[in-house]
Amino acid sequence: MARPPQGVNSKPQIIDYYVSTLQRVLGSEKDAQMCIYDVSSDTHFGFCCHIDEQASYELARLPEVLSVKPDPDYNSNKKDSASSNIFNSGVESLRLFPSGNTKHWLVRMEKPGVGVVTKAQMVDYYTQILTKVLGDEKDAQMCIYHVSWQFNFGFCCELDEECARELSGVPGVLSVDLDRNFESENKDYGGPTDLPENSEASEMTTIKTKKLFITGLSFYTSEKTLRSHFEGFGELVEVKIIMDKISKRSKGYAFVEYTTEEAAAAALKEMNGKIINGWMIVVDVAKTRPSNFSRGRPRPTA
Repeated sequence: MARPPQGVNSKPQIIDYYVSTLQRVLGSEKDAQMCIYDVSSDTHFGFCCHIDEQASYELARLPEVLSVKPDPDYNSNKKDSASSNIFNSGVESLRLFPSGNTKHWLVRMEKPGVGVVTKAQMVDYYTQILTKVLGDEKDAQMCIYHVSWQFNFGFCCELDEECARELSGVPGVLSVDLDRNFESENKDYGGPTDLPENSEASEMTTIKTKKLFITGLSFYTSEKTLRSHFEGFGELVEVKIIMDKISKRSKGYAFVEYTTEEAAAAALKEMNGKIINGWMIVVDVAKTRPSNFSRGRPRPTA
């Protein structure tokens, strides 16, 4: 990134500047906050984020963006935010935990109270829990890298051991354990075994279908991106994201249809709960009855 505008000096101000820059591409401040996972705000300016190629091309065209390239050292705490024609002074990115002594933790939570329903509300709830330990909401947003909000509740975050121990004593937190499956998107927050055997979730996996209904999509997820995540299970007939007729934006849900029931069943099993563009999706069979996970809107018919 180019140097932030005059008056943008503190770390929170610089993070807001980065979020607003990414928001211009993604269209949502919440999406931008969820996608950014590292920032530099001292000698060199820049940030790391999880976005698809299409969004990265749009981001690269913004005038204040100097360059956009893949993060070659994703798992490293040291990021090189210097441009190719600027001498790298060796100053480390300004991080919440400069010593690099952080670990990845899986935090299991009690079910939130009445009024916390949507994923956005759940993320805000988790952020407030973590803010009680870190003291700053922006820092809490930056530390969280995975959330669970459907049947089991919790989130994953990057903290040092002292903060993790403090977090384990916060009301509502059931446990704080090392995330031993950090590089996988499959997290064990309690597992579907906690559900009754006759629950709707168990019933869905036994229903044969060629057409799936996907909810919880980020509003900037394209049909091309969605297809790339689902085409590995078999030949696709159609991938259709439902758009709002007035705003021309995605409504956050889509239909995916396969040529065989076997392919659809495999996708249903493997893709439910996966992360696409920073949002956890819910995959269901396409049917006419309402869904509990359609963000409060009536569910369209298949």
